[in-house]
Parts: sequence; structure tokens; C-alpha cells
Amino acid sequence: MYGYHNRIARVNLSTGRVTYEELPDEVIRKFIGGKGLGYYLIYREVPPGTDPLSPANKFVFAPGGLTGLIPGSSKVIAVSKSPETGLISDSSGGDAFGPKLKGHLDALIIEGKAEEPVYLYVHDGEVEIRDAGHLWGKGNYEVAKELWREHPTASMALIGPAGEKLSRIANVIYDTERASGRGGLGAVLGSKKVKAVVVEPGEKPRVANPEEFQRLWQEFYDHFATDPKYEHSRNYGTSDGLRSSASLGMSPAYNFSRPYIPDELASRLAGDEVKKYEIEPEWFVHGKSCPIKCARYVEVEYRGRKVRVKPEYESIAMLGAATGVFNFPAVAYFNWLVNNLGLDSIATGATIGWLFEMVERGLITKDEIGFPVNGFGDEEAEERLIKLMAERKGFGAILADGVKRACERLGRGCELAVHVKGMESPAWDPRGRRTYALSYATADVGASHLRGWPRPHQLPNQGPAKELVPSMIEGRDESYITDMLGTCKFVSYKMEDLARLYSLATGEEWTVEKLRKVAQAVESIARIHDALDWVTPPLDDTIPPRWWEPEPDGPAEGNAAFIDYNDFLEARKEFYRLRGWHEELGVPLPETMEELGYLEFRDDAERALEVVKKRMGLI
Repeated sequence: MYGYHNRIARVNLSTGRVTYEELPDEVIRKFIGGKGLGYYLIYREVPPGTDPLSPANKFVFAPGGLTGLIPGSSKVIAVSKSPETGLISDSSGGDAFGPKLKGHLDALIIEGKAEEPVYLYVHDGEVEIRDAGHLWGKGNYEVAKELWREHPTASMALIGPAGEKLSRIANVIYDTERASGRGGLGAVLGSKKVKAVVVEPGEKPRVANPEEFQRLWQEFYDHFATDPKYEHSRNYGTSDGLRSSASLGMSPAYNFSRPYIPDELASRLAGDEVKKYEIEPEWFVHGKSCPIKCARYVEVEYRGRKVRVKPEYESIAMLGAATGVFNFPAVAYFNWLVNNLGLDSIATGATIGWLFEMVERGLITKDEIGFPVNGFGDEEAEERLIKLMAERKGFGAILADGVKRACERLGRGCELAVHVKGMESPAWDPRGRRTYALSYATADVGASHLRGWPRPHQLPNQGPAKELVPSMIEGRDESYITDMLGTCKFVSYKMEDLARLYSLATGEEWTVEKLRKVAQAVESIARIHDALDWVTPPLDDTIPPRWWEPEPDGPAEGNAAFIDYNDFLEARKEFYRLRGWHEELGVPLPETMEELGYLEFRDDAERALEVVKKRMGLI
């Protein structure tokens, strides 16, 4: 098939063998690549009930169907069973790793467990298992330097000390500045003793219609690079996001207790303040070739230490506003620190912000923590806690697996913990946007801001949440499509454009409707697998208590995430119905899988329905 190599590499770390398999065209047509292909492989090979940190779990790196082929298409999707949530989980990452991997393989499957630390070296279409004993225990910036000395043209995926220590919020870092951040996937690689995956440039797959494809490539690049509509993004990237979220009453400030903050305060961690520290990106920062550029590369000095890092909104808001720290050099340094240690910036900020609120409320003392913590705004405590979390030392061992497990270990504060199914919320409080909390409640991975934004932007009190469910589903499908194709959400292709480009690449006719059908099918198989594992949708598709509290001030003052609980239930039921799932139980119907053309999942859907009915006491 044009646009692909039709080839998967499988690395069995237990046996030390690498094998290669054909990826059939029929599988590509059903799952495309990236998220879709990754979910299919994990669904097929990791049974429900598998311990995420056991050798039986598997890890997939899958570039998208258009990764490296069109402007703004650098994505690789990491997929595994999450040690944080127990769900099939995916997290996309940028920089050059995805396009380089696409030059060799359509997917890399890592299974089993090595006896000693290793790294994988991908070159000339082959994968080698190499010793990484000399890299184990080191931070990502140091490891990257060492590996680039040996492999100067390569791109790499890395885990830090947090992944080695099996922190359930450990991430995978690409070329030091980008991450597959969510779900604790770095701990899966850590459990397998994989320190890094190093990929050399390969041979880009051929496209079916190269002349027209190249013409459109240039047309789209010029459009995104010059259109005044994208000027703000080109200038600031996502770094001005806190001003937007704060003005809407959607920021995570002070552990989501004050979603509205004045512009003067938000500006300390936004736009023009960030640009004061901007410098020319390093040679390995792939994003400088992007027509949009969603993040700025900065250099800051904090407490005598000078660091360079590429922060974006989510990291700035969660390591800063969520913890009450409004000092950009401090927040940029914290960003560098979590990158170096291999911790998810969103989960880390959420967990520390929760602890700071516990301190403010007198629910925990310095004697329990082991050192003084003053609550929101305590920069010294935040730095110390980040290090302790990565090392699993002292009080950091309680926090190292995220906010849900932290509150459960302490036996208190769970009403203040902002998460869905164990995954911490990203930096957008849904009380400022009608129906948006439903996206969090039903997202496949837990709380994610990348599973559909309802349209238009209205406040929850402005009407029934169910009215905007169709637009949320449209947004969710579009998010799935970009994650299957490997394109960036900040490069605003229309769905029709992506369908056209994918058709030109593959030589086969693809429509938006056809792409949406794949998106619905992939979400449905994730839901079937998770229901067979542990998810009981009527009980687990929920939101945290904080979002039932009315916002205290600002434009969303008086708004909770929904008008009332019945408003939430009606919207959730409407989502299930429109998705082709059981209206009350939230499980894909067997006939839906058949109608979508995924008959092989019909029996599992039937079984999942029976399992959930039994859990609910209905049979």
C-alpha cells in the first residue's frame, strides 16, 4: 500500500529476538495507523486483566498514516495498557522521532522484559537490542547527549529515573523537549528495562500521486505559514494559553479552586512574559520546521542554574497556575526538571497542587510530609517534591503514582483530587464550557482535553448539555482522525483536506465519512476492552467532586460542570446513544460493530455487555 512499508518489528526482550511481520493492507484500511493501529495491536495481544507493569503488557510505537509526509505531521503515538488507569492508553509525541520511525516501520512492538537495561537501535529497517547499563539512572538530558555522540543523526524516545522507578505518572520524552506524557507509559518501558529507543533517518514511504501531493504540500505549508489567522499561534504558540483559560473561567489555578484569575496574574505565565526568554532553537528541535510552532524555546536562570527548555501551555499551567506559582523562570525550570526526570508535567502539577491545597486546609502537616510546605506558591517545596516523586523517596513515594493513589494512601483529600478514572485533569476546567465535562467523563484514557470540544462555546447554565453532544462527537472523531494520521491538532487542516491528502498518499479513495467510521470503531474497541477489564461505565464515566462546585467568580460564576446531575445523565445517555452504545450501560452494541464493518469484535461486545450487566446486578 502506498504511504506505508507494510512492515512491523516485534522485539521480544525476554528472548532477545527481533522478528518482522507483514502489516496487511486490510488492517491498514481498518485502523490506518498511529492511535488506530496501536489500539488494535494492544487489543489483540494484551488481554483484559493484564498487569500493566508485567512482562505480559506490550508497548507500541506507531507513526500515523501521514506522519512525516505533510506539514505539521510529526506525530508518533505511544500505546500500551496504562499503569496509572488500567485502560488502553495512548499519548502522542512530536519532534523527529515519528517521521524517522516511519522511514523504517509502520509500528514497533516491544514485549517481554529484559534482564538488564537495554536500548533499541533502529536503522536500515532493522532493530538491534543494545546494552544500556551505562545509561540507567541518568537524567534524560545527559542520556540524550551521550546517545547523540554515538548516533548524531538519530532521534530518540527516552525514559528518565521516574520511569525506571516505575512511577505511574512517568512519561516518554522525545529528543528532550517533547513527550508522550499521559498515562504513565514511561513506567511500562521502565518495567521492561528499556531506557531508550534510538531511530536513524530511514526511507520515506512512496506516495501514490507524488506530483499532486507535492503541490498540495507546498500550498498548505504556505497557507499555514502566512495566513494572518494563525499569526497569534505563530508568534506565541500555546504559551499565551493561560490568559485565554483564565479569562474564560477555565484555568486550573490553585488546584482548580479558582478557574478565573485576573489577566495581570495570568500574564506572568503567558505570551509576552515567555517571549522575554525566547532563544533560537537547538538543532534537534524539530518543530522549527513547522509552519505553526506551538511552543517557544527559552533559556532561564533559576536559583543560579541556567536551563533551556521548550514549555507549552499545559506544562506552564499545571506546574505553575495549578500550584499557585506565578514566576515564569521557576515554572520553566520545573518543566526542565520533569523532562529530565521523566515525569508527566500535567500529572505532577496536579498532584502537587492537590497537596498544596491539603496544606492550606490543614488536612496534612509538615510532620507527615517530612519538611515544611507552605501551600500554594511554595517554589522550594515544589522543586523538592518533584525530585522526591521521581526518586520514590520520602513523601514523594506517596505522590509518585498520581493524585488518585496519593489521596487513597493518605485516606483523605479524595474530594479535592481532580481526575477521571485515575488520570489527572489537564489545564482546562470544564465549568467554563457547556458539555465539555462530558468529554472528560467519557474519554477513552481518562481526563483528556483532546477528546472533543463541544461547539459553540457556551456556559453550562445556558442550556441542556445534551444539545451539544453531537458537536462533541464531531470533535472527538476529528481528534481520533488526526491521531491516526499523525497530524498535529494545532495545524488546522479541514477534515476534507486530510481525506484528500490521505487519498493521494495511498492511492485509495478516502472520504471524511469513511475516516469518521474508523474513529467510531477504534473508540468502540477501546471501550469493549476496558469494559471486559474493569470499567463499569454507569459508575466510572463520572467527573470529580470539584467540578460540581459552582465557580466562585469570573465569567462562569455560579456555573458547575452541568446544570444538575440529571443534566449530566441525560447528556451521557445521548452520547452513548449517538455512539451506537447501550444507552444505559455505555457498552458498544454488537450490531454497531457489525454495521461499522468490524464483525470480528461483535462477540466481544456481546460479552462486555453481559459483564457490565452482572456488575450492575441486572442479571
